[in-house]
Amino acid sequence: MNFREEFQINKPGEGYKASLRSRVIVAILLIVILAPAIFVGSWYFFGIMAIFLAVAIFEICKAPGKKYGWWVWAFTYLVTFLYVYWFVLKANIGAYLEDPEHYVFSLEEYFGGLSISIIGIAVTLGGYFTIALFDKNFDFGDVAYFFLMTFMVGIGFQSFFFLRYYPFYLAGKNPTYLWYEGLGGHALTDNLNFRFLLSSALFFLMASGTIFNDTFAYFGGIYFGKRKLTHISPKKTWEGFFFGVIGSFLLNMVLLFTMAATGYPILPTLDLDHWYWILLVSLAIPFIGVLGDLSLSLIKRHFKIKDFGTVLRGHGGILDRADSVMFVSIGLSILLIFIGNGWNFFI
Repeated sequence: MNFREEFQINKPGEGYKASLRSRVIVAILLIVILAPAIFVGSWYFFGIMAIFLAVAIFEICKAPGKKYGWWVWAFTYLVTFLYVYWFVLKANIGAYLEDPEHYVFSLEEYFGGLSISIIGIAVTLGGYFTIALFDKNFDFGDVAYFFLMTFMVGIGFQSFFFLRYYPFYLAGKNPTYLWYEGLGGHALTDNLNFRFLLSSALFFLMASGTIFNDTFAYFGGIYFGKRKLTHISPKKTWEGFFFGVIGSFLLNMVLLFTMAATGYPILPTLDLDHWYWILLVSLAIPFIGVLGDLSLSLIKRHFKIKDFGTVLRGHGGILDRADSVMFVSIGLSILLIFIGNGWNFFI
């Protein structure tokens, strides 16, 4: 291939404009639904996420193309919701038992990390194996698939809550740290600008960084893609991959450095003194996003399906849109937990 052929811009295929228009419409609808919930947080965010989670579980059960008994559906809904919400319930129950007179129910104060019960994992695995022993339509492949998907979606949605509420945990943990407008502790968390704007910036960083990666990769692949990235997704190219990673990295970095330079870092650990963490976070987001996209594509390829669902017309289901976001949310949460704890792997 000569130099001219190497850098020649591709001509978009048929249906490109219609596909792009559909993508933009779906993106606008999701922003209209999700953006207010992310800003407001609290019960509104919990409720919207519960609806999306319910649809995602429905897609999990439908993807294999088998007619499962009601007990499979019921057990899958139960364990996945518990993976996501039991953490908050357990923390509040413990706080009440410790000091019932001064107890106040809280959605925000306990997200210092991700928490999946070992007992919950054991019950999930044992439950699916038990179903397989008595249900001829539920084999070992189903056990492995449902165990993996309930865990992945459960920890993924819990990480959404972590990113939205982690700033509240940090404010309570370090009350003397004057993070925003000379405020710290409860004075900070009660501040409306912090509660709705600064505290939601971390979640928006995760979402926008993933969207930037997908968008740059999409256009980079359309116009410059020539070399196939992987057999899992034939339309993915190395050119699109690098466009996505570089574009997302630069925009993430600009956002984080701008907020830090103006005195409003997204997190205390992402200020100018810790510029190296800003670079690491900015670069990690697109790489993890690609892993999430291809991982869910691998599962769809196994079941020979194009999409997990049809709720988002022309773009599949919730899991099809949340694949990269879920992985980035998990990866970013783990990364921030390690950074916040001095890279202590024994936390």
